[in-house]
Amino acid sequence: MKQRTTVFSIDPNYEDLITNVNQTNFQVTSQPDKQFIIENKYTVEPTKKYPNIQQFRIQTKFEDPLDSIFNFGYSRGLNVYAVPVPHYKEVDFWNEVNELTNELLNITITPASFVRNLNSYYYHDIQPIDLINDKLTKGVNYDYAYNSDKVIIRELLQNVDNVNYNLKTGIKKEIGLFWIDEKFSNKQDKSLRGFRVLLDEENSDEKNVHKTMFDMISKHAHLEKSTSKIIPQGLHPIVNTKIPDSTVEYFQSQGCKLYYYINVNKSLIFDPFQNVPSGSQLVINNGNKNLELPEYKIPEWGNEVLFEFDDIISEVNLTLHSRYQLPENNREQATTIFNSPPDVFIGCNTDKVDVLNASPFDTKRDIQIGRYFAN
Repeated sequence: MKQRTTVFSIDPNYEDLITNVNQTNFQVTSQPDKQFIIENKYTVEPTKKYPNIQQFRIQTKFEDPLDSIFNFGYSRGLNVYAVPVPHYKEVDFWNEVNELTNELLNITITPASFVRNLNSYYYHDIQPIDLINDKLTKGVNYDYAYNSDKVIIRELLQNVDNVNYNLKTGIKKEIGLFWIDEKFSNKQDKSLRGFRVLLDEENSDEKNVHKTMFDMISKHAHLEKSTSKIIPQGLHPIVNTKIPDSTVEYFQSQGCKLYYYINVNKSLIFDPFQNVPSGSQLVINNGNKNLELPEYKIPEWGNEVLFEFDDIISEVNLTLHSRYQLPENNREQATTIFNSPPDVFIGCNTDKVDVLNASPFDTKRDIQIGRYFAN
């Protein structure tokens, strides 16, 4: 097994942070109010092969990530993706998906609950679920990715005071401590400075500390966090999203467009004929498109919707409609519907594809809708 741990520090005075470093141990302690943000990445061989699954991915978000170099910007809750191999056997494919969701999440997701998503199937639930894995911390954001060759698991730890890593038989550990070099960074692209420590029994080099530099070119220019609220309107609520003023600065970059992505609970209806927000084009609407069915007749979890704006705007108003619920004789209160907030971002053209491909960080998949864009 390989473990790559990246410790991100907002304090560039790294010499004051190191408690111990040698061939078998690495310890660092943060300064007060300058805690670390850490990504643990584990790479292992699959314990079992699934011949009808090309890729299987779980992205779970318990809390909004702090500002850092790590990409965990997917929708809050549970997000499951399954990509079949070409010419797959449908029954066997869904049996394999069911086996994985039971093993990893201890839940069963019926095939009808997934929505078709280009060449894959997608499931979303606003309630996050821990991955069943004794190496991971409970209640933190994580990303699990399977293919026939390897399994990669990433987890995000925030507000960490100190870390202590030891050499362990059978595990090749690469621990990095990095900070942002402000002289060569801007709001979109980051230049990282730091060093890596190798804790590996097979490493014969006495020098296991290596100075390292990375330039991170962001594929998507994330904005300051937008704020959303529900404007009550009877059975036709409006999702109102305020766009930060800083959007203007990013939008001036050549080839940039504004995007708005939202997962819509199956108790709500998005009407593509009447309710596309002003100034936008509907790019994606995956899920059940029947506007008349009641909630209890919809097998899918809901819809995923993506809008594209050519011009800068200060807010987005998305009108949704309520589906009829299953009547209950003893129901005394109205049904409460929970929905994930929308993600607002800017997508810009770039000619630095080689830099993106060479980056050790997951810049090409920083948000789940990245699959809809080239490169």
